Amino acid sequence: MKCIAPILFFCSVSYHLSAQTDTEFPKEFIMHVKLHNGMVTNFSSTPDQYIGGIQLITQYTLVKNKIRGGIIADGYYTGKKIQGAIGPTISFKLKTFKAAPFGSAGNLHINIDHLWGSNNVRLLGGGINADIGNKIVLGLSIHRDYNLNTWWFQNTLGLRISKIKKSSEL
Repeated sequence: MKCIAPILFFCSVSYHLSAQTDTEFPKEFIMHVKLHNGMVTNFSSTPDQYIGGIQLITQYTLVKNKIRGGIIADGYYTGKKIQGAIGPTISFKLKTFKAAPFGSAGNLHINIDHLWGSNNVRLLGGGINADIGNKIVLGLSIHRDYNLNTWWFQNTLGLRISKIKKSSEL
């Protein structure tokens, strides 16, 4: 009986840890500010243009632990001009990085965006992002400007600026 008790205890703890709910993409409002930079190219002999800027992204969880949707407001510099764009975005969670018994260390998700900008910019594309500790987001994105026939390749560094809710508030 003495040798069975530790096994039962271990099984009970393992079951409890594996049965924890997913803590990523909870039902809440979230806001990030992201710095981005990269290049705009049309894959021709003309030089590629630098692009850099700042985005404000607000999202709300549409399907708990799976999907968030929202709006992007983007201010950027390219072609020797300061410009802007706005449009919808949707994020799909691919994987949660477990940090048992603490819940999770972050997630990997993809996003799809459609942005309308100044100077006839029309962007459709998305990216892959690693959300670390529900505070910092690192990402790579690609967008097609279907109006001006260019491609935008960018990397992003984001910071969550909205309040993180306590588990009792959810």
